[in-house]
Amino acid sequence: MSSLATSHVDAKPEVKNDVTEEIRVAITQALGTVAHELRQPLSNIEAIAYYLSMILPPGDAKIQLQLARIRELVEQSDLILSNALGFEPAPGTGPQSVAPGA
Repeated sequence: MSSLATSHVDAKPEVKNDVTEEIRVAITQALGTVAHELRQPLSNIEAIAYYLSMILPPGDAKIQLQLARIRELVEQSDLILSNALGFEPAPGTGPQSVAPGA
């Protein structure tokens, strides 16, 4: 009788670990979905800022400062998403400079 009670008691931590693991997996999947859905508009915002920096005159420091701020905020948002998922961002990601007319 005592061995039956002992095996029942031993099973509880295992069940708790399984439930905890299932919750962790569900949270990770939800974060992955949210990150994916947020990265698309962030990528578009970054591309628009890059495009505007290419077509607007470089002489207006206020405009260039705001475009740099947009790019900084997009990068910061991407880092937040990556940290939430435990991923390191790939080096050199983001828009690359292209010569006009190329």
